Amino acid sequence: MLRRMLRLAAFASLAALALPAAVHAQPAAPPEAAKAPAAAEKRAPAALLAEIDAEYKTRDAPGAMAKMGARLEDAVKRWPGDYEVLWRLSRHFFWLSDDPDLDKKEKSRLGKIGWEWGDKATAADPTRVEGWNYAAAGMGNYALGIGVISALRQGIEGKFKERLKKAGDIQHDFEHGAIHTAWGRFWYELPWPKYSAKRSRASLAEALRLNPDNVRAHVYLADLDEKEDEPAKARAELEKAVANPPDRYDPPEERRWQAVARKKLAGK
Repeated sequence: MLRRMLRLAAFASLAALALPAAVHAQPAAPPEAAKAPAAAEKRAPAALLAEIDAEYKTRDAPGAMAKMGARLEDAVKRWPGDYEVLWRLSRHFFWLSDDPDLDKKEKSRLGKIGWEWGDKATAADPTRVEGWNYAAAGMGNYALGIGVISALRQGIEGKFKERLKKAGDIQHDFEHGAIHTAWGRFWYELPWPKYSAKRSRASLAEALRLNPDNVRAHVYLADLDEKEDEPAKARAELEKAVANPPDRYDPPEERRWQAVARKKLAGK
């Protein structure tokens, strides 16, 4: 009888020792569940991103870029690692840096900011096209601002080609032929012996195959024709650039580059 009581007491002691472990093991699930809202909080709301994209379509309206910039600045503070916010910041600064009327110093400064945001985006998600594309675009304007020779000395050529190639590998027809348009300008801007009229023309032809209304590609092709001493062809491309109303694919982009084309046609 005594032995049986001792066995029962020992069993009760073991159960008592095991009980705290079981009690502490049960709440393991709630911390995991609590992570879900925190993870969701790291992603910017789709509704906000849709509003920013809608504003971008009218970005050449007075005050539009300042308003959008403030929204993006707030968004990146709230969701600092969000790819969707990061690449839109890169796009934002690329557009600012791409203004044909900017002085070179400001073009370089804004281009560098766009490049940096693009690189942050690619670090967040290297499988998406936007970060690579706008990083390359910002870098291109940074290079134009400091001067192509200075950019080559800084090793920009290889970095630019790497980013633009990755963008093209992911989605070659991104943004109405923008990647091929950029390649066309790249081969045009390089000094001899890197300059290649053949490669520039081929890239711009591909951009226009993807989007025959690509105003920038027509302007770039006109510049190439002028450089290659073919003024009649250059004028024909400029006339194509201004032939259609700016509502074919990206009105602000079309308006900006049609204004450039008109200045060139007027000999300004």
